[in-house]
Amino acid sequence: MYERFEEINGLHPWREVSRDAYVDYRVRYRPHGRVLYFNFPLAREMELVPADHPAKMNEELERIILETFSLQIINEYDLNQRRKLSVHNIKLYPFMATRYLQLQHKSKRGETSGDGRSIWNGCVKTPKMIFDVSSRGTGATILSPGAQVAEDFIPTGDYTHGYASGLANPHEMLGSAVMSEILYRQGIPTERTLAVIDFRDETAIGVRTAPNLIRPAHIFRYLKQGRHAELKASFDYFIGRQVENNVWKLPRNESERYRKALDYIARSYGRFAAVLEEEYIFNWLAWDGDNMLATGAILDYGSIRQFAAKHNKYRFEDVDRFSSSLTEQRYWARQIVQAFAQSVGFIISGKKENLRKFKDAECLKAYDEAFDVERDYRMLWRIGFTPEGIKRLMGQAQPEIKNFRKALSYFEDLKISKGIEKLPDGVTHKPVFLIRNLLRELPAYYRAQCAAGERDEENCYMPPQTFCESMVASYVKRKDLQLTPARIAQAKSFQDSYRRLIRALGKPFAETIKILEERSAVINHEHRATGDGLIWITNEVLSVKEKIEFDELQDALDASIDSQVLIPGRWQPVPLEQLQSNNLKSRLLKKIQENLEEYKESI
Repeated sequence: MYERFEEINGLHPWREVSRDAYVDYRVRYRPHGRVLYFNFPLAREMELVPADHPAKMNEELERIILETFSLQIINEYDLNQRRKLSVHNIKLYPFMATRYLQLQHKSKRGETSGDGRSIWNGCVKTPKMIFDVSSRGTGATILSPGAQVAEDFIPTGDYTHGYASGLANPHEMLGSAVMSEILYRQGIPTERTLAVIDFRDETAIGVRTAPNLIRPAHIFRYLKQGRHAELKASFDYFIGRQVENNVWKLPRNESERYRKALDYIARSYGRFAAVLEEEYIFNWLAWDGDNMLATGAILDYGSIRQFAAKHNKYRFEDVDRFSSSLTEQRYWARQIVQAFAQSVGFIISGKKENLRKFKDAECLKAYDEAFDVERDYRMLWRIGFTPEGIKRLMGQAQPEIKNFRKALSYFEDLKISKGIEKLPDGVTHKPVFLIRNLLRELPAYYRAQCAAGERDEENCYMPPQTFCESMVASYVKRKDLQLTPARIAQAKSFQDSYRRLIRALGKPFAETIKILEERSAVINHEHRATGDGLIWITNEVLSVKEKIEFDELQDALDASIDSQVLIPGRWQPVPLEQLQSNNLKSRLLKKIQENLEEYKESI
């Protein structure tokens, strides 16, 4: 039943790109692990389990998961110490730790950087898709930043040098699994977690997968080093996988093929950057192209944050540097597209030209266009318009969309007077208003006013004080809530723009308001998981892991994930009966709901 797991054995076609595209490691079975989480829907897509396999664990399935993924590399330190290891526990083939650019390294050319605690397990081929598979927490490699600082071989589990232990913790791996699945099911491009394996020493292995796990940093390494043959081979490999997976259709002519691929990349990145900005998702983007997939998707949830509001002053602090911000992601995604243009220029001409020469590349126009279209779509979606309504508005109401965005931005961008604050993982300047609250409350207010006969649809306005109070964050002080003449005027301007958008749809006001009320109540649900909320939810899960059966824990996690897929018609809140029982699963679900409430406004 589970024979497809045997295909995941360390062999991977990335090896064919270049001999120095990776460092090979022999691996051994790591005992005393147990499966903490398994993504059954993903496993069915990958045909690792049958299509009708229930979301239940059994002894045979857990055994094969552990045999396949409970691994630790035999690294340079182990070999230097001549550690005696049973040959029966060593896998037949070596596994890759891949090389790529990484900001944290002194060398900015990719000579020492790459997978510091990960190996590539291989790939799985189905009739529809090829999936790459890799694992984090499998041991300390020579490619970690800490290994370069130490200037010596480091044993796995040594925390002396940052980012060098080679291990992962269950909080991080389980949090990544839950958050990535929530975003994936809402149509946000991302890696996914197949499994989390937990160990007695509070470490874990996280198994990630995607149809194409190549990062821009894998390709840009050869661009930075000026190596034409390897750059071409790596780019050909990447676009070949996209074609093989039926994601792209490319012409046969080589030059046209590269230019078309560049257009696909630009549009994917434009949409991706717009989604991140409009949905308040922070992802540290930078010139190296490390923290994302080359397809334009989220990779590595260590620094991912989903905010309750527009925290565009938040910056993640990573040892010796601060990250880019929420709104700077657009710039850096565009820079990455420009670097792809430079790469393609080098591939076609054989000559590496300065990056500045590509500042007006045609693909950047495609990037800007895709960004603008996706950002408008996401804004209209957040308001509550249906896909059909959004299509109509984007085709015939561009002035109304532009005016509404201007009105929205005024309130989104207002910050409290306290200024920049220090956080455990960075800094931020808190927003005054939670716009999602307003988008949820405004149509309900209009509908109630009209239904009560107190106002007709033309004169149905929310008073400025009520308007501001409906979305003010709980941490805001009175002095930040002063109703100045400018703010009163902006509250009216917002509502005028909102109503003009509704009228532009060409349908009865009352009918549209009813739809917006119903849809925005789901899309802008107050119990949306934030970064802090997810941390505490993960803590709750891990606090009961020794007491709860796997299937009960899996059911609780699945119910929590379903409750965060905030799409009208698909949303599945946690069933009331599951919250009212007194068993361990119900108590866990109640704790999760309490955390969602407590941290609904936080970072």
